[in-house]
Amino acid sequence: MRPRIAPPARQADWGALTAVVIGGLAAWFGVTVLSQHPQQIFDRFRRYDYTGLLIGNWRFFAPEPAQHDFHVLHRVLLADDAQTPWVETTHIPKRIWRQMVWFPERRQDKAVFDICAELIVSMAQPGLDLTRVPAYQVLCDHVELVVREEHRAGPTPKGFQFVIARSTGYDESNDPDYLLISQFIPLQEDHHHE
Repeated sequence: MRPRIAPPARQADWGALTAVVIGGLAAWFGVTVLSQHPQQIFDRFRRYDYTGLLIGNWRFFAPEPAQHDFHVLHRVLLADDAQTPWVETTHIPKRIWRQMVWFPERRQDKAVFDICAELIVSMAQPGLDLTRVPAYQVLCDHVELVVREEHRAGPTPKGFQFVIARSTGYDESNDPDYLLISQFIPLQEDHHHE
């Protein structure tokens, strides 16, 4: 029995389809590469990506790369009026090899960094009530969530306080700068988890 050979027309259809797919993938790859350029003019391709998922944003070199890390620490006033020592609210994890490819935890680190950076800029505005800035409220909510999680087995603490510190990252030869210390934030009894 002889093998069946596709008619020439069908082979031409597959060739055209292959060319369209390869051309489409090449165009997508080219647009993605161009969109990584530091010049904002190349960001115009992103306006056609309505989902925000098709054209990645992996700029490896920021115009002004960060030279420090922000750390958020908190302390708690317990129900018995004892005050805990300062502890780190957010932990910067040690890097491991898989994070070169897959690092979803970095999103939370980046969010905290951006919130702290925005608060530092807001502090320079005279007369601004920092507690009304959305970034302050988001950070306050984040710390409250951590405090409630830490103390969920016992009585609800009376409240907490947080601080933003700036360090030079893994270079421990410089002491951190303490940039913002919040006021005492009272906590209400959490009835949602009862």
